[in-house]
Amino acid sequence: MTVNYRERVSHAFRDMAMERGFSRVTVDELAARCGISKRTIYRYFKSKDEMIVTVMEEVMSEIEQGIAAALNSSNSSVERLSAAIHAVLRYMKRINAPFLYDLEKNYPHLWERVEQFRARRIQQAFEQILASDQRGHLKDIEPAIFTTALLAAIRSVVNPGFIIEQNLSPEKTVQSLFEIFLYGIVDEQGKGELKFIEVKGH
Repeated sequence: MTVNYRERVSHAFRDMAMERGFSRVTVDELAARCGISKRTIYRYFKSKDEMIVTVMEEVMSEIEQGIAAALNSSNSSVERLSAAIHAVLRYMKRINAPFLYDLEKNYPHLWERVEQFRARRIQQAFEQILASDQRGHLKDIEPAIFTTALLAAIRSVVNPGFIIEQNLSPEKTVQSLFEIFLYGIVDEQGKGELKFIEVKGH
């Protein structure tokens, strides 16, 4: 059976980094975790920076796929909103504040890519859903205003400094923020379809 060492290393590195941040994971520790030598690691990755970029690209790709699947999961705009947020929260459960803080402080170029990715994807997703509300369970709100306000709130709230200062988890922070915005745009009838809160029990 052929062993995919590149995949093994990237998965192990991601698991370790999610716990304490990229900068606190040494290549020696990574080699021990994978049961291989440092030389073998560097056969598949030129540097630790390349490993970090690979992991972040995998993370963003997985979130992208989850959101895309959610947007195609139902004809109901409210159910699609719920599904998209569930997809994000399922991933946020794996991320802690030290990981985000380390990324922002020590790898600002990658943090900027994350900021750009989430801004682009959130804007696309919400504008798409708001513009195609077939059942009419969403309030008549200008999509551009809603997404601009949401993105501004995300930049202010879903950042490592605020999360650590308030002693919150990334998952709880994202969940609370989306709760505020979703209950502001869904009408009374549509709230019956909103399954967003159920994520608390998962």
